[in-house]
Amino acid sequence: MTNETNSPSPGDTQPWGTRRRRFVEARSGAVERAWAPRAVRVEDGPSIGRRQIELRHLGGLEVTVEVDQFLDLGEASWNGEAVSFVAPTTSPHAEGWARRWQGGLLTTCGLTAVGVASPAEGGMHGRAHTVPASVTRTEGRWSDDGRYELAVEGFLREGAVFEQNLTLERSIRAEVGVGRIAIHDVIRNEGFVAEPVKVLYHLNLGWPLLHGGAIVAVQADPAVVVEASGVAGVWRRAVDEPVAGAAEQVDALDAVAELDGWSTATLTGEAGTVTIRFRPEQLPFLTIWRSAVAGSYALGIEPGTCWPSHAVGPERGKVGRTLEPGESFGVDLEIVFSAAEGVFAD
Repeated sequence: MTNETNSPSPGDTQPWGTRRRRFVEARSGAVERAWAPRAVRVEDGPSIGRRQIELRHLGGLEVTVEVDQFLDLGEASWNGEAVSFVAPTTSPHAEGWARRWQGGLLTTCGLTAVGVASPAEGGMHGRAHTVPASVTRTEGRWSDDGRYELAVEGFLREGAVFEQNLTLERSIRAEVGVGRIAIHDVIRNEGFVAEPVKVLYHLNLGWPLLHGGAIVAVQADPAVVVEASGVAGVWRRAVDEPVAGAAEQVDALDAVAELDGWSTATLTGEAGTVTIRFRPEQLPFLTIWRSAVAGSYALGIEPGTCWPSHAVGPERGKVGRTLEPGESFGVDLEIVFSAAEGVFAD
């Protein structure tokens, strides 16, 4: 938008937000056709029939919301480049995690298992990412201060006769012109006995944002260091180039909050910076997954109520959070894309 939106004509007494909206409407007769969330359906290939919602024009960021994968975030591009991990897998309906998982920007793991788990627990990383969402809201609308906001909301239930009865309500927010996605989840125990809840937000980044020499930095400590000394710090690593047959690396960390109560994890490379923000009071455990294997080159930044069961770390981080009957808790997560700073800046 030009500065014209900030400069009222003589005698114009309308609020600034109204002036901004009217400026746009004078130049685009139906902004919802260009800016509002767009529902689509895959018409070919192994994902045929899959429901998706596209979030576009987010200041260089474009994101697909996967309705049939409980409102997870699928393919993401930043300034025209795909930056979420693209997995070389068979189809969303294939057997087992390794053939089924599509990658994408965000996969919700849980609600009763995270990491290696038995079929009775839902298998690898649980069931949440396999449950289609009941979409309760999808719209674009003007705010009072002249911003065009996007909203997608939905609901899932993970339950069984004589077993757990857990629900998750998700709200996704974005704004036209701003490279940011905000997620707010509410997880509730609708059953009548206490239930352990394990949930992990598997955020997955790929090339070209991910490359050799890119820097991942998080406000966290290795779990063993925290247990030994209680000293808080910043965990920082340089990313390796892909190599055939390279071993995966899984680091179990304790999240550390800033003064504002948020913890920050960043990946900075030549293509830009992605910043993940979350609250350690909600998600105290952080897993960093690094795959330098050629063909499956990825970085996972994974805050959660626990670490994956296969992570090397103390058992205290693998228990999850217990919810009493009727109890709920909220989770807030932000994903922000921006131009690279520091060593990669022009």
